[in-house]
Amino acid sequence: MTDLHEPLEPLDSYPDELPPPRQRGDVNLVGLLSVADDLARSLSALKIRVQPYNPKTSLVSPEKARENLEKEVDRLLEKAVHLQRHAHAAMLRRCVLGADSKEDCSTEGARLQLNVWDDTTRRDIVEDGTTGCVAHTVDAARRTMADPASRKILLAFVHDDEGAAVSSALGLGPADTEQFLHRGLTLRPEHRVS
Repeated sequence: MTDLHEPLEPLDSYPDELPPPRQRGDVNLVGLLSVADDLARSLSALKIRVQPYNPKTSLVSPEKARENLEKEVDRLLEKAVHLQRHAHAAMLRRCVLGADSKEDCSTEGARLQLNVWDDTTRRDIVEDGTTGCVAHTVDAARRTMADPASRKILLAFVHDDEGAAVSSALGLGPADTEQFLHRGLTLRPEHRVS
């Protein structure tokens, strides 16, 4: 899997018809449309910002304008990648975590979401609303647990069988599973898988 904030490779071809969702609520098309609308508005505003510098009308220095522009481009790229990952997932019938996977997605638990805490804050493993099936959630959890910056990890939106499957694949015992599914598992050296 690629980093979840990196653009995906374009698809070789596009199907004539979208497949039906595997589960109710797999892809929130209204949410995607909202992201697309905001992206279009923001890009229109960005076009105005890249006009040549005019000292008579500009309120900030060229350096500050460049810095602001870089921040805005980064923000818009994140939105575009979010939209791209969700569209790929919908079209290829995969979970969002597995949108760039070369293998098929497992169909169970396509709504699982990892939450991770570092030393100072709680952060979603990926941006809000990005969810995975059991197989891709296990992959993401392994990478997260190996990351020294991760301090605590919690599996959200879980059903009993799905949570047990993820926990078992990670090799967690009963006490660790209870924390992983309910309060968040504080990572110890033995959890730091490679």
